Amino acid sequence: MKKYILSSALLSCCLIFSACQTAEMNLARAKSYTDAGNHVAALPLYRSAAKAGSAEAQLALGKCYDFGRGVTADPAEAVRWYSRAAESGNADAQDNLATCYAEGYGVPKDLSRAFFWYKRAAEQGNAYALNNLGLCYRNGEGVAPDHITASQCFEQAALKGNANAQYNLGRSYYHGLGVPVDMEKARLWVSRAAAQGHQNAAAFMEDNNWK
Repeated sequence: MKKYILSSALLSCCLIFSACQTAEMNLARAKSYTDAGNHVAALPLYRSAAKAGSAEAQLALGKCYDFGRGVTADPAEAVRWYSRAAESGNADAQDNLATCYAEGYGVPKDLSRAFFWYKRAAEQGNAYALNNLGLCYRNGEGVAPDHITASQCFEQAALKGNANAQYNLGRSYYHGLGVPVDMEKARLWVSRAAAQGHQNAAAFMEDNNWK
């Protein structure tokens, strides 16, 4: 009886290991097709790896449905796969899912849920989510307005090189939102965003005659 139990356990482990290897192989092949621009060939491989539990593949499959890559765009299906990846802890998926809730894309608009998922992603250091979380605090979306916390979120994302956050942080210093007015820091951060091609930052520099 013990031998039978051990054999069954060993077989289960082998099957799980084999499934994981297959998922990884399918994900790698899908990425190669995506890099080559062949989204149609990539799609079934992403789907196979996603169904096997790969959070990275679930995120990628969500993007396929989100942007219509290799398949007709389907917001609800995009949300479904973003949700699975987000629940598995994938920060990019959490940020994307939050944006879906913020915009009512594929799900009813829900700013509280958007804030929840932005916060989850931001806690993992995701720069996009940190900037978006800052916007939630600045605009009072899904949470009470808090310019101090907003500026802190912008700063964390700005230090990671996020151009939107750099622009938002610069404007915070310019207007004294959550931080003291400081034109030198305002110019510094807006110029960093402009240097990355941020159009609003470039226009802001021009409007203030900052070279």
